[in-house]
Amino acid sequence: MLGTFQDELVSVFGASIGWFVGHAILLVTLVVLVIAIRERDHIINHSGIGRSEALDFGIFLLLTFALFFFYSSVSGFAFAPSLAIGVASALFLRWVVTILG
Repeated sequence: MLGTFQDELVSVFGASIGWFVGHAILLVTLVVLVIAIRERDHIINHSGIGRSEALDFGIFLLLTFALFFFYSSVSGFAFAPSLAIGVASALFLRWVVTILG
């Protein structure tokens, strides 16, 4: 499930400790997800983030991912430049839609 990151963990820590660290990462992620889902009402009511901010952030992430995919796959850019240009382009498009309407 962790892909090549698991292979790197095994090469750094060895087979048994790498296996343990990889599974610990998955377990901690699952526990945090369960806690977040169980406490979602508290998080929603007391975080200061409303539905519009969450929707805005979600659209920003989707647009960033789409632009990153375009720049890395179609244009053939490396990972870091694709991510940087994707984030900058998504922020610019958000600004254009928000300010210029």
